[in-house]
Amino acid sequence: KRHVYERKILTFDETARVLAHIEEPNKLVIETCIATGARISEVLGLKWKHVNLEAATVKIEQRVWQQDVGRPKSEDSRRVLGIGNLVDRFRQKLADDKGKPESWVFHQKRDPSRPMWDSGPRQALHEAAAAEGCDFPGLGPHSFRRANITWRQEVGGSAIEASKIAGHSDLEMTGEYTFVAPERQNELTRRIQERLSAAARKEIRALSLAVASG
Repeated sequence: KRHVYERKILTFDETARVLAHIEEPNKLVIETCIATGARISEVLGLKWKHVNLEAATVKIEQRVWQQDVGRPKSEDSRRVLGIGNLVDRFRQKLADDKGKPESWVFHQKRDPSRPMWDSGPRQALHEAAAAEGCDFPGLGPHSFRRANITWRQEVGGSAIEASKIAGHSDLEMTGEYTFVAPERQNELTRRIQERLSAAARKEIRALSLAVASG
């Protein structure tokens, strides 16, 4: 598969600094993409009936692309996703907006009956990243989808879990999205090297004991 831009993700530190520059509601849109790995079209397709505050989950049932509301990208894209610590922010937004089941979670300011355009969060993200000196071609909500899939496996999740949460039909697609940073590669490499060194030291001790006893 050919990629228009270099496949790249921000680090945890860079992401935290960038988010500090973004104002609501764009910030919550981006953070929901980061937390769930959902496509921005799926996040903007959320209505309050899709949000379960008790379970801290959102249900992906539809997506919004260029103001057209339609089905998710595939049948596997219909899924329930955890929003974790964002639940209190969603709860506050529901109260502030006086949201109803059929109301859009992320709506246009001038016309609450219509969902947000994705251009607002995208522009806010680029401006914030530029302010932190870490903007790059291809940075966008979808790059955070790649980050979510990568980070989920780094913190202990399995590739199968990452695949299911991403809504991928197979692990090959999940592999395409997984980015192994040099730091992570070195971490894993050092673990292997430490195991080999420990084995070598054990072998040396065993030989020394054999010589001493002989």
